Amino acid sequence: MIVSTDPVRLDPGVESWNVMRENVWKTFRFTNRTARLSIIWGVLVPVGVFTFCQRQDLKWDILAAKRDAPLARFGKFATPKSERNAVVEADE
Repeated sequence: MIVSTDPVRLDPGVESWNVMRENVWKTFRFTNRTARLSIIWGVLVPVGVFTFCQRQDLKWDILAAKRDAPLARFGKFATPKSERNAVVEADE
């Protein structure tokens, strides 16, 4: 009976993939696809998230909001709901 001293049996496919993944920096080249993905995920996504956060940053005033006070600081929802309803009824 053969007894193995290794706790885990190594899979040659997994081992070759691991060696390839660890050494990718030696053979990496920018192609059209990798350049496009680098620009999208390295520039456009962070700029988009930053822009979204900047626009939302000062828009809402949630701390210490009173019961009928509006949460928005500016825009359509900056006026109380009762005043918005009064404007709609006055227009009719």
